[in-house]
This record gives sequence, structure tokens and C-alpha cells, in this order.
Amino acid sequence: MQPYAIDRESDTPLYIQIRNHIRTAIAAGDLRPGDRLPPVAALAKEIGVTQATVRRALQDLGAAGLTACHVGRGTFVQDPRATGGGAEEPAPEVGTADQQGYLAGMDGRRKGSRQAETSPLEFAARKLRAGVSKALYDIMPLAHREDILQLTKGVPDPHLLPERFLEDLTAETLRSTGNSYLEATDALGHPALREEIARRSSQAEGPVTPDQVLITNGSLQALTLVAQAALEDRPAIICETPCYQGIINSFTAMGHWAETVPRDEEGPDMGVLRRHTKGAPPLLYLCPYAHNPSGRHLSSGRAGELAMWARETGGVLIADEIFKDIGYPSAAPSSLLDTLGSRQTIVISSLSKSFASGLRIGWLISSADRVQKLAGLKRLMDHCAPTLMQAVALKLFTSGRYDTHIDWIRTRYQARMETLVHALEQHMPAGVTWSRPQGGFSILVELPRGYSSVALLLSAIDKGVSFLPGPLFDIDHRYVNAMRLSVAWTGRDQLKEAVELLASAIEAFIREPPGDSGLSGLGHYQ
Repeated sequence: MQPYAIDRESDTPLYIQIRNHIRTAIAAGDLRPGDRLPPVAALAKEIGVTQATVRRALQDLGAAGLTACHVGRGTFVQDPRATGGGAEEPAPEVGTADQQGYLAGMDGRRKGSRQAETSPLEFAARKLRAGVSKALYDIMPLAHREDILQLTKGVPDPHLLPERFLEDLTAETLRSTGNSYLEATDALGHPALREEIARRSSQAEGPVTPDQVLITNGSLQALTLVAQAALEDRPAIICETPCYQGIINSFTAMGHWAETVPRDEEGPDMGVLRRHTKGAPPLLYLCPYAHNPSGRHLSSGRAGELAMWARETGGVLIADEIFKDIGYPSAAPSSLLDTLGSRQTIVISSLSKSFASGLRIGWLISSADRVQKLAGLKRLMDHCAPTLMQAVALKLFTSGRYDTHIDWIRTRYQARMETLVHALEQHMPAGVTWSRPQGGFSILVELPRGYSSVALLLSAIDKGVSFLPGPLFDIDHRYVNAMRLSVAWTGRDQLKEAVELLASAIEAFIREPPGDSGLSGLGHYQ
């Protein structure tokens, strides 16, 4: 039998190439009935693919009657005439036109007014939200098994850092500072780091000053401080959706009820947003750069509408700029801080997406008086961000390493995303759509309306690939037909293989007509 030769640039999926190679060997007599194929693990290593891809090829061969798997013994070639099978290529698994359907706009809205105190009904609603979230998170360990291709990770790939990058950076920091960073800093953060972040954040319309910067333990602590401070005035809390659910959980953990506004390709839906303008001036959270999970920037036009809305209502915009530095070369709006001013804007960001999530260095930028108030709360919470980590972050910025690193990873993530999108275009069945990311490492993929990504996840894991279901990005667990794919930790060759496996799972999944998936999202799962 000739050695396996696969073409990773071919439009033909890898599992089909492997399947056809074995089928040709059987037809040529290189493999005879009774011959035992190598174990899946050995075959995957020999070819250079995942075990899931090999298993997918063997499934087709078994269905065609060319092989038979015997538990504990292995997979053997058999005579298809003895089983009534044939060596023809399996028919493509595609859905009918009715099954493909069309993708309607995703718009779920909770009606009702905010209450200053938690009523029994609101308490019950919160418990329901939390219970469904816990159930979804409980199944996610299955998606993180080592033997499957994971399109789930939302943090930077450490393999994109040069060897000993962090060790050398830390050593240089210690050599230049000695023991001066063994003591805690002021709650605001180290003055030199605040000055550097202010310099980098200054806009054309006006500079940011160090007294407008607060150093935090990641951007999530910055948001939690805002949520804690908001308990005094009890403003309406509004979050765009879909978004990282940890954002909304930070508000709800402080006792707030959070409303949501659906996001389209340009940004938060202004029609829905205007219905949340009664009562105290609201707080609106949004991710204007490389939005998680769609990867889309806030459009300049929508940014202007948001600024006008904020001026009319007295609202404050919380702009999460955590992905700002890893946008692909494209038109992006100016910072909302520049558009609206510091009194009605709170910018939060960190090094968690652009460099390393474990460094836990984030920051908040707003008006000087708001920063002072939040620093008082932080002082009671943990006194200050770790001084040594602040020093490492400062050295990262001032040495030029950060800018060089950003230029490097931006091109890598963009190349990975282009590979992912190309693979989606090649292999996804009709009716499946996806966003067109402008930065970051996430893309939002949508099944035809009526199909559940939660149920699909279990089928996809069985095929050897995983993703994050859409309900994980909404406090009310909508976007059931959507899923987030991430290129953060997956190389270009693996991305193509992962999409092939996922497309195979989706093709089989949508052969059955859609139905009501139920609150769990598992309706019709078998």
C-alpha cells in the first residue's frame, strides 16, 4: 500500500482524502479482506491529522461495507459483497431546501421595568438565569478534552511569544528596579504606568491625563468597581448582547438587574436602546472594537448615534476596548472617550487579550473625579494591583516590546481568521452564515433558524471538534442557533481540519427538520 499523501491545500476534506486512499488500496488489492488497519492513534500520527479525522474516514468505510470494527481487536478490511455493501462514495450529506430555511434576525427582548429593590419575582428570574447558565457551563468540560480540536479558547496563544520572552522581560524589570517594587503602590496604581497608559490613550481632540487612569486587576475588576459604585444611584444597567456573560454577571453579583440590547453589524440596536431611557441616566456596556463574539467594530455612524443618545439621556457609556490593539487593518471608529468626553465615558481595557491573561493588569479611564471615587472602593477591595506586575507591564510598554508583539500577533491572528473563513466558505452547508471579523480571534457562526448549537455541540464533540454555543453569550440564553469559533489557539492546518469535522457534524445535524429545542437547547438531541 502506498504511503498516505494528503494535500492540506486541497478543497477535498482531509477525511475524504484518507477514506479514498484506503478505498483505492482495497480496490487495487493492496489491502485484502481480513487485513487489519493500523490503530487509529498510530494512523493519525503517521498521516499527521487528529484521531477524530481518521475515525470520520473509517466511519464512511464501515458504512460502505469496506471495513468492520471489532471492539478490542481493531478495524479489518472485509469483502463488501459479503455484507451487501458497495465501494461507491457515500452520498453527500446535505439538507433539503426546506431544512436549510433562512436566518432571521436575532432579537429577544425582556419587557418590564427595573425595580430599586429585589422583588420575589425578580429574585426568581435571577435564579432561573443563573440555573440555566450553570447547566450550560457544566457541559463545557466535555468541549475541552485534549483529544479534540478546540475552537473555544478566548485568550492569547502563548506559543506566539518568542522563547523566554516573559522570563527576559521580568529579569530586565528586576535588574532596573531592584527592590523598589516590593512595596504596595497607591490604589490608583504606579504613577509611571498610569502616565504611559494615558499617553497611549490620548486622542486627537484632547489628551488623557494620568489622574484619569486607574490600574486594576484585569478589566473585569474595573467593571466590578463601576457596578459597585452604581449601587448608590441605581441607574438602569444595559448591556449589548451577545457579549461575554462575565460582564453581566459582574453587575448582577452586585444586585443590579441588567437589561440587554441586541447588536447588529453596526452596533447596539438604537430602536431597542431608546426604550431603556426612562428613570435615572443609564449605564450602557458595549465592546466597540472587534466585538466578542462577532469580531465586528462599532461603525462610526452608530458611534455618533450612541453619543447623541447619551447626551439626550445623561447616560454613561462603558467602552470595553480590550480588543482595540488587535484589530485588523480596517476603518475603525475613534474612541468613544474622544467622541463623548470623560464624564459620560468609562473606558476599560487590559493586557489579557493582547499579551497574556495571567498578568492581570488592566485599567480604567474616565473623569478624574470618577477615578478617585473608584480608587477609594478599590483600596477597600485589594489595596492595589500587584506592584511587580505593574512594573513588568511598564517595561513591556516602554521597551518597545509591546508594539513589536502587537504587530506580530495581529498578522498571525488575521491569517488564521482568513484560513477559517475560507474553510467555512468551502465546507459549510447552505443556510449556515457567519460574521466578517475586523479584529480579535472570534467569529459568530449561525445555523438556520430552529437548530440548536447546544445540541450540535454534543454531536460535534463526538466528531472531534468543539466550540462555544451562542446561549453562553446572553444572560437570557438566546442565540440558540449561534456559536462562537475562536482562532486564538488553533494553527492554520488544524483550523481547516476542525471546520471539515464541524461541517460534517452540521450536515448530519440539519438533515432532520428543525424544531423547538426547549429551554435546555437539547430538544431532538439523541
